[in-house]
Amino acid sequence: MFWPLAFALSMIPGPLFSLPQLLLLLSPFLAMALGAGLLLYGLLWWLRHRHLAAAQRPRFWRLSTTVLALLVLAGGVWGLVLLWKLQQISHDVELRAHYRQSREQFVLPRDFQYGELVIPQGSLINRYDAFDNGEPQRPLGLRGLRSVRFAQPVQVAGVWATAMETSPARLELARNQKISPVFHFDRQANDGYGAWVLDPRRSHLACRQGEHAWFEAPLIPYDIQAEFGKPGPDGPDARFRPSQWAVTRCESDWGPIQVEPAYNGTGPADAQTQVWGPLRPDAED
Repeated sequence: MFWPLAFALSMIPGPLFSLPQLLLLLSPFLAMALGAGLLLYGLLWWLRHRHLAAAQRPRFWRLSTTVLALLVLAGGVWGLVLLWKLQQISHDVELRAHYRQSREQFVLPRDFQYGELVIPQGSLINRYDAFDNGEPQRPLGLRGLRSVRFAQPVQVAGVWATAMETSPARLELARNQKISPVFHFDRQANDGYGAWVLDPRRSHLACRQGEHAWFEAPLIPYDIQAEFGKPGPDGPDARFRPSQWAVTRCESDWGPIQVEPAYNGTGPADAQTQVWGPLRPDAED
């Protein structure tokens, strides 16, 4: 049952720890073992010599026992240092997770243009930004937008909507409306590779309030090599163009658009409440 872990460890090109690092990590446990041995030795020494007068007893604190006690003391102090460092790391991880989640599920503090779409203030946002490292503050952005529940009906791709999901692209309709033009997938188009083309059999879709309009969102080309390892554009420059979406159907059976409520966790005691702001030059360090 442990073969996947063994296989994963075997793929690591080098050891997880060098010998000095391993000794430093294990030194508190070695100190505990030495301390237990010293206590056992002291107990046996006392049981063996308790009936003798103090002047007749052999010395307990010889060079060997003194060195052993110093090793135990040093290992114990180092163990406390490691424990303090682990608590620091745990606190930092918790704080960064709090800041990230505060920027993943939130209420938009002001109107914000994301690509072609202006999202009104008060809208509920769900997003995931892989480049958010949990800094205390980052500039307001919607990179990695997943879903949104608008504060008021918004026109997206020519459709009045109350909520939106980006993958797959679908809109929750704010009112009864006719949507056109309608597209369907033609397997014979594009030299047999298939493509979304105008549906000659349907001039429009008659969709009802509360239904979901589904769209085919084409990929927007960009220079992958130039942007590799870098965050994609945000704000008005974001690659979000609903005007290019092609409506394919309306339905209400798939399930609601999931928009999680705004994150309201307090985080650690020293967490700051304002998570939007300028990104410090040293924030990535």
